[in-house]
Amino acid sequence: MTKLARKQIEGPVSSVYSAIETNSLKQVFIESAKLIRAEIIETTPTNLINELNNIIEGTPVNEILSSIHGATDSLETWLDNNTNKWNPILGDQNITNAERAKIGITYCDQALAESGTVVLLNENNKGRSVSLLPEIHIVLIPVEVIVPRLKESMRDLHERVKQGKSIPSCVNYITGPSNSADIESYLVVGVHGPLRTIYIIIDEET
Repeated sequence: MTKLARKQIEGPVSSVYSAIETNSLKQVFIESAKLIRAEIIETTPTNLINELNNIIEGTPVNEILSSIHGATDSLETWLDNNTNKWNPILGDQNITNAERAKIGITYCDQALAESGTVVLLNENNKGRSVSLLPEIHIVLIPVEVIVPRLKESMRDLHERVKQGKSIPSCVNYITGPSNSADIESYLVVGVHGPLRTIYIIIDEET
């Protein structure tokens, strides 16, 4: 019995590639994000703190929970002064803090231009509940982490593993605020998670 040759199968061609020919990857991501009801703020690293202050104005510190690892010095100082921070040492208390929080702030590891999806690699010091339980989810998105689609995202994660780098067992792909049309076919936003999702895109050239 002869062994059958395995054929190379090409995946479907996405319209995102043709869109990139006339628009920046960032712009394609923004247009996709608007379609999924995510709110968009474009800013620079220098002006990021001002944008965050505008969003949280009037919200008590104990109602803001952040889960960001490896922030810049200025952002780290702001988080220390204006948020409760996810702390692995606190154990289940982190979940309670997330349930009580009005705002959750996270830093995305990748973003998919095709669908407006953000990718969060959740691990010990980056709690998943911060993106699920608060009423408002703020996602900080450096422009350099935007990739065309899921294919490039998975390729990057695969390369990390090949290089011996660890990735967490929990990888979340979040596409805007929670949506459900299960109830009498009426669209309900926020039934399974945040009512609002705010993407803050950080770009030196904005």
